Amino acid sequence: MTLHFPAPGDSGRATLSVTEVGPNKIEYEVKSGNNRSQGGATGPGRGCLTYLRAHGSGNSCGTLAATRPSPQPGAVTIQATTSTDGTALLHIVSP
Repeated sequence: MTLHFPAPGDSGRATLSVTEVGPNKIEYEVKSGNNRSQGGATGPGRGCLTYLRAHGSGNSCGTLAATRPSPQPGAVTIQATTSTDGTALLHIVSP
């Protein structure tokens, strides 16, 4: 699955590709301009956040709640999480 959405600032469009999904597993890749980030979650209650900004991106992965992340000024937030019932969730939140 591939999604296209407006990137922060004047970066044009960003592309999010889900590269793998299964019970308690989700992996993805995000591209925007010259920036590229990868993230994913394997195992119940695990997750990864990617913050996509006009001049770069960053990831934070580990134990993560499946609740929707809050909007961040100047950033698109992508959150992938797995729940205890084997469900993989993907949230995209823009400012």
